[in-house]
Amino acid sequence: MSAAHDLFPPPPVRLSQEAFDRLRNLLAEYSGVYLDTAQQRVLESGLAQRLAALEETLEAYERRITAPAGRDELHRLTELVVNHETCFFRNAPHMKALRDTLLFELHRRKPAGEPIRIWSAGCATGEEAYSLAITALETFGSTMIRPVEIWATDLSDLALEKARAGFYRGRSLNNVAPSLLSRYFVKRGDGFLVTDAVRALVRFDQLNLLEPFPPTAYQVDAIFCQNVTIYFQPETRRSLIERFYRCLPSHGLLFLGFSETLWNVFDGFRSREVSGAYVYQKVELPLSPSQCRTASRQLATTAEAPQRLTPVAATPHTASHGRRSPIAPITPKLTSSEADVDLDRAQALVDAGRLDDAMEVLRTIPPNSSLASRALTLVARVHANRGELDLAIAEARRALEIDALRDDAYLLLGTIYVQQGQWHDAIQALERARYLNPGAALVSYHLAMAYRQAGKKEQAAREFRSALRKLAVYRPEDLLEGVEVGWLRATCEQHLASPET
Repeated sequence: MSAAHDLFPPPPVRLSQEAFDRLRNLLAEYSGVYLDTAQQRVLESGLAQRLAALEETLEAYERRITAPAGRDELHRLTELVVNHETCFFRNAPHMKALRDTLLFELHRRKPAGEPIRIWSAGCATGEEAYSLAITALETFGSTMIRPVEIWATDLSDLALEKARAGFYRGRSLNNVAPSLLSRYFVKRGDGFLVTDAVRALVRFDQLNLLEPFPPTAYQVDAIFCQNVTIYFQPETRRSLIERFYRCLPSHGLLFLGFSETLWNVFDGFRSREVSGAYVYQKVELPLSPSQCRTASRQLATTAEAPQRLTPVAATPHTASHGRRSPIAPITPKLTSSEADVDLDRAQALVDAGRLDDAMEVLRTIPPNSSLASRALTLVARVHANRGELDLAIAEARRALEIDALRDDAYLLLGTIYVQQGQWHDAIQALERARYLNPGAALVSYHLAMAYRQAGKKEQAAREFRSALRKLAVYRPEDLLEGVEVGWLRATCEQHLASPET
């Protein structure tokens, strides 16, 4: 017979702001993932499951996971809270760049017989790692003229269990072309299994990216870490990117998600446009005098400690003939003026609801350009319009890390928080947007709605009147971010006439 907590949902948990802050800081210290207040319900749901399973109070559970012996339980809670949703070929331009150019570059540069090693860091349920394996098979053929090894790691044992099973169904397969589905998958019931040829290229290991890397990490040619660091705090992100840098050889490659620009994060990589995608390539940083002395001492003692767990030397790979392999120039694809035009086009596509087309345009914006924060804000809007609110919040916050004066990013955050019922955070974000753009009618409208929901009637009435004044310059049929001005006016007037405002 099933236990009672398997038959009935566990009782809900409601966290105070202080308890939520304590727990999210604990999770961030363990995993790097810093939960936004909009994700409080996700944390409460995970806590409810663990409290029911252990039959403990919240106070006892907090004591458990903060004790040295409670690390395993903290791991279980993290698995319930961290998002593992992904799909095959999630970033198709990156896979195209690998297939068309980068795998062949690595092949020419490496000694004969030495494998190309790629690390999928934060591989979740395995779709990215298997996508890399399929791309390698498509590039080098089934006979694999160059060995390729995919090392895939994730914090979650549950996600890795699914990855090792290699069974997928539904939307995780949406980006797999029919030809690839027939070559690299086998039909099983209502889903598909990856073939043995694909599995043979991939090894899965459990790894917390905040903990020391094993020696395997220092033997890779490229690192994929997509949509992982957007949930990190800035210092945690910078530290991880610096550690990735030490893992890679000269000209080693780092593939990040679109929103994970290294602008104002770390200077050891240069963005490079390849086949319409942007990748980061390692460049050598000049050593300070103290670092030079340290390097000299390490060189002198290398023979005495050949097994020490340190990064491989950051020296250029050479081809078998001994000459340094040529590297394509690392230059932006677009000038600032061209990128400005593309951003205007992306904005129009978002306003028209053509979200996929907008994302295709946004991918052409150089990630380290001065326009990165505007591009990130538009990407955040795309995710918000798709209902992917956690990604939208993370990307809007990344835009604000780059440029703290983006009123549109604060407006987007405020409207999301309104949807989530996070009135305090909504008001804070929208008040910042109003300060930065005092003439924006939409800011006043959303701020009035947040004040109203928070029970601040006087402030709500003031902002509704302010919104009406700002809307007066528009025609009723005009659209503000897809909303008719006539509807906005009518809604403001309705709330001002209501006794609740």
